[in-house]
Amino acid sequence: MQRGERAVIIDHINRLELPDSEAKKYHNELRSLDYLAKGLKFLYVQVQKVEAEVAKRVGKNEQVFIFGNAPQLKVIPQDLVACAFHWYAVTVCNYVKIVGWLANSGGPTEAKKYMKLVLAQVYLWRHKVGAHFARHSPKGDTPADIAMSVIFPVSFDDGAFYAGSLTLTMSTGGKSSTSRRDMRWSLTYTHSNLIPRY
Repeated sequence: MQRGERAVIIDHINRLELPDSEAKKYHNELRSLDYLAKGLKFLYVQVQKVEAEVAKRVGKNEQVFIFGNAPQLKVIPQDLVACAFHWYAVTVCNYVKIVGWLANSGGPTEAKKYMKLVLAQVYLWRHKVGAHFARHSPKGDTPADIAMSVIFPVSFDDGAFYAGSLTLTMSTGGKSSTSRRDMRWSLTYTHSNLIPRY
């Protein structure tokens, strides 16, 4: 960047920026980041409202793990919360990967590395559940991973909804398998953690 030239900051934590002259070249990519950010915030606000209602029903200082048909989830739009996780995972991975792409002059390998660094659990969950279920698109998955990919994905724990909290162990044809344990993430905590970065 030349002295006195302005820059567009694309990652405040890693101090990634595009000189203004470069930003003009990437108008469409930056516009995509803008509308994706608005969609991510919309999903965050919606899920945050539902979490606040469930937390109120649970009560202060109560530690719970809720999955399924619990009284605290009565009339809570769990299906929409689950869909919000799917939408958020796909959208946030696109957002973060394009930032990595911009920061690395259009390098797809570096863009993917950056995305995995910023969104490790979300990225894995997106690949096994959010963008395509392992059930119909298995890729090195255990039978338990495949079965788990289509089990209802969210539970309420630690004051928030989480995907990937459950682990499934099963036996098929005398062989035991266990589903992955490295995909647990909260939409609202993830979003809150990304705000200072972007």
